[in-house]
Amino acid sequence: MRIIKLDGRKMDTRQAAWAHMKDALGLPEYFGNNLDALSDNLGEMRDVIIQFSYVNAALNALGSYGAGILQVLRDQADSRADFVLKTSAN
Repeated sequence: MRIIKLDGRKMDTRQAAWAHMKDALGLPEYFGNNLDALSDNLGEMRDVIIQFSYVNAALNALGSYGAGILQVLRDQADSRADFVLKTSAN
């Protein structure tokens, strides 16, 4: 499985969060910067492990929007075996 690392410290604004996720996840330039587009693109990924560190930093900075991002990731992990989400507070 391919390991993808997300760092919540790099997600202190919505713009920064999308830039970091685009880079880390290899999302296309035309990506729509919204939760529905994130879910759609993650749904096309196969055999990945997402290691999301410093989750609390992202949640503190982004509030409910950060929680929405985390929920999209969790939904993917909960619905299939070839998508694994590992989180850590730091």
